[in-house]
Amino acid sequence: MNNIKKFVLAVLCGLTITLLNFQTGFAYPKPVALITNYEEVATGIAIYRANGTPSGSDALLYPGDKITGNVGYVKIKCAPYADFHATNGAYIISYDPPSEIFEVANNIIDYASSFWNNVESITSGVSRGSDDNLNLNPQPGFDVTLLPNQTIHFAWENPSTGIFTIKTEKGKKIFTQSVNGKNEIDLNPSSAKLKSGEKYIWSVDGDPQDYKFSVLDNVIEKELIEKLTEIDAEKNLSDDERLLKKAAYLQLVSDLYPETIDLYWFSLQLISKINPITDEGKTTRSTLLNKYVEHLDSEM
Repeated sequence: MNNIKKFVLAVLCGLTITLLNFQTGFAYPKPVALITNYEEVATGIAIYRANGTPSGSDALLYPGDKITGNVGYVKIKCAPYADFHATNGAYIISYDPPSEIFEVANNIIDYASSFWNNVESITSGVSRGSDDNLNLNPQPGFDVTLLPNQTIHFAWENPSTGIFTIKTEKGKKIFTQSVNGKNEIDLNPSSAKLKSGEKYIWSVDGDPQDYKFSVLDNVIEKELIEKLTEIDAEKNLSDDERLLKKAAYLQLVSDLYPETIDLYWFSLQLISKINPITDEGKTTRSTLLNKYVEHLDSEM
């Protein structure tokens, strides 16, 4: 999994298509199934990976993986759009997400959250410890995609004594602002005159790292915001549950379309607004935060 670049953003350069024509290639960044009784069946099965050996628990399965041996005893839980089928006495993992973003149904979100909660509880080494101790910087991350009209929270490790800068790939400065003594700044791409489909780099004095990002098309933003509005309109949800569900949706579409979309930063901005009081809410929040950190690490 480490040798597959999770977010290939070159296809965004010069993006002019509408959402209805928006197509993606597929490169899977996440496991799509889980052997829930792996410890019980491990000695009786063999797993042949479709793309080499990914990192993480052997209980995690990826598209194209083949399980042989005593497969009749294997219990598998699948992520949305994933499945497994028997072929010549073996189980093959398949994955067939919608080809276009607007086809992703909102009712998939709860199942996706359940799957990841299951992964978190069964596999070892996933949790990063207390939510308060997680390193969430840099924000919004590496090679991310921003929405043109949504305020973005930029953050870095240490307070800077200089200038926050956004420039084009060719080095032309587009935006500068003094951040003396700060390690964060909020910015709206439209107000900074950033263009949809263009690639940019942000940096801050004192931090040797440059961070790339692209700005998505207005039509894609409109469709995504409409989906989030649908969640807001759902009945019998608390304010915290709505925020968690929207955050899960943003991570889901980022996982489904890794070649073109990275909205994990947006999910973090929503997660950071809540402090759930129920055990279920706390578990979901912790899972989404851990997913964010894992996602951030894998992009480095």
